[in-house]
Amino acid sequence: MEVTRLATSLGAVGLLLTIGGFSLPLLALEAENMASIILGIGTLCLLGYVGIHFQGLVKGSRKRSARLGLHSILAIFLAALAVGLTNFLADKHGPEWDFSETKNFTLSRQTYQVLRALPREVNIHVFTRDGSPGYGAYQDLLTTYDKESPLLTVEFIDPERHPDKAKAYQVTRIDTAVIESGPQQIYLQRASEADMTNALLRVTRDIKKGIAFTTGHSEKSISNKETPGLSRAADALNKQGYEVNTVNWKNIHSSQAAALIIPSPTESLLPEDVNQITQFLRNGGRLLILNDPSSQNSLEPLLSQWGIHLGVGILADEQDRLGRGSPTALMVRTFTTHDITENFTTPIIFPVARSVTFDVAQGKQWDYEPLAHTSAKSWEEMTLTKTEPVFDEGLDPKGPFAVAGVLTSKRVGQDLKPESAIIIVGNAAFATNGWLTYPGNIDFFLKTMAWLAKEEALVSLTPKEPAFHPFVPNPSQEQSLVFFQVLFLPLLLLFLGLSVWKRRRSL
Repeated sequence: MEVTRLATSLGAVGLLLTIGGFSLPLLALEAENMASIILGIGTLCLLGYVGIHFQGLVKGSRKRSARLGLHSILAIFLAALAVGLTNFLADKHGPEWDFSETKNFTLSRQTYQVLRALPREVNIHVFTRDGSPGYGAYQDLLTTYDKESPLLTVEFIDPERHPDKAKAYQVTRIDTAVIESGPQQIYLQRASEADMTNALLRVTRDIKKGIAFTTGHSEKSISNKETPGLSRAADALNKQGYEVNTVNWKNIHSSQAAALIIPSPTESLLPEDVNQITQFLRNGGRLLILNDPSSQNSLEPLLSQWGIHLGVGILADEQDRLGRGSPTALMVRTFTTHDITENFTTPIIFPVARSVTFDVAQGKQWDYEPLAHTSAKSWEEMTLTKTEPVFDEGLDPKGPFAVAGVLTSKRVGQDLKPESAIIIVGNAAFATNGWLTYPGNIDFFLKTMAWLAKEEALVSLTPKEPAFHPFVPNPSQEQSLVFFQVLFLPLLLLFLGLSVWKRRRSL
């Protein structure tokens, strides 16, 4: 009797320990060793139960019903084993098909070429956790990347469970991916094929391209961490793999930077400053000019020789503006088909912007293309003393207006000089610390710099738009849906139920 009780206890304990051993890793990933110990003890308990009841099991197995039951159990086990092995082999070696509408799980041809030509090992550390907004997107994207190259290693890290690793990589934001190879590191904030492929290209290069901000005429500073500063812009460029520094106007002609940024100087340029920029462009230099309305005409001597003119007034837009605030806070959402802005759907916020126009007669040596426009309901506010801008017919020019444009040098004959390029934006505040956090602003700034630095990989990969298009009903449709779902369907089901009940009662 005591032996029977002991066997029953061993069986119950063994069963509970086995279930617990399998369940523990699902609750705590770091408890795998403890789970193995629990499974071992549970197995010993079950073996003890079988040993005590061994004679009874042998006698019972001789019965016909027992043999049929054992055969059924064996058949089920073999079928489960076959299904499991088939799934394992299909997961490791089976072909894959992408049936999504936008081919969201199929990499572009350029990405396949980059992955197959990786010169060295690349480690990707994704700081995310299950349930965060970017977890699924990173997992879907990087699973495909990982299968295409043996030199790629992907690791998902929960920053809350491993704060030491997050601190070591200076990660302060969830859903951040760190791509590193050798001494190079690049940070990404979203799961984008274009950004990821471009990061792989940059991180496997030993030489960083330089980006220089001009100083000497009261420009916005990259060392300023306050709202009007550009410290976040410099940090974003650093995390994209660029070497960021400053250059004085006196030394611009000798700068080896891949691109130069003039961040809205407030002091007028001197003739020698104009000569410095001219010489920089003759050597194939590439330039980004940011100009706030508060800068007045400080850049006029430079811009006029290229045929560029900035508006005298301030742009206002009743249709594309930030919320219900001032119409001068533009939310620009109309873009051209240039490489920078093609398929660009995220609006850019331009607080207090000026228009950008091009005079063909003055800029004969340049090809011009606008990048972004205000809406048809915009105007140029000429009365700058108004607290609430209102369109005045006959006084304020009517839109749309270009707020950014690009100049590229024309080639003459067999001229083999490198192509120079200039991008002019009628606003500098969008790139400052107070506004760069907006997704459209950071994307536009980084894509602009990538194009100027001749990082074509970033802008040549077209992002895939999601196939999901949510239905947003109007008020009348909302009322119809409420009536149908809350009243009509329940009453219909009640009526059908009563009808069936009445018919059964009459049988």
